[in-house]
Amino acid sequence: MSDNRAIFESPDKDQLARYADNLMHRANLVRTDGWDQYRHVWSCGEVIGTALILDDDAELQRCGETTISALERWAFDLWGITDGQADTDAGLPRTRAWFDSLLADIPPAAR
Repeated sequence: MSDNRAIFESPDKDQLARYADNLMHRANLVRTDGWDQYRHVWSCGEVIGTALILDDDAELQRCGETTISALERWAFDLWGITDGQADTDAGLPRTRAWFDSLLADIPPAAR
């Protein structure tokens, strides 16, 4: 029997910081090089997470996502199954706040 407890619990603050650093790095790559060389190499989650940080609705649509569906996907990575479902049921306030905090670090002209 495997221990699935970890998928139900929220990642620790170090993991959340790693997610943020990873997505910010990807956002910087896209801002420098554009999407073409990355969108077919990165996972769907990496692409939509980066698109959320860049506030890039066109890229989300290209992936068949909306802002809401992308946030719903990320809620479970950020908060685990139990808290991710609770955040989704509540309208995604924690997930929106997490992405908004990253988006705030990018000047509007650079998005």
